[in-house]
Amino acid sequence: MSDRDQREVDFDRLNLLGKAVFITGTAVRIMGTVFESVVETVSGIAHEAEKAFRSGLDQNVDDAKILDEQTKPE
Repeated sequence: MSDRDQREVDFDRLNLLGKAVFITGTAVRIMGTVFESVVETVSGIAHEAEKAFRSGLDQNVDDAKILDEQTKPE
C-alpha cells in the first residue's frame, strides 16, 4: 500500500463531497476484502472437491450398483 492509503483523515473536517468519497472508498475497500475472502474460500472448496473426486477414480473400486428400485406412489 502506498503512503496515500495509510494517511489519517479527520472525517469532521471533510466537506460533503469529501465525506461521500471517503464513505464510498471505505465501502469499496470492505466489499473488496469480503469478495477476496469469498473467492479464496470457494477456490479452496473447489480444489478439495476436485482432489476428492480424483482420489475416488481408483481402478480398484467398483462402480455403484443399484440394490433396490422403488416406484414413487401416486
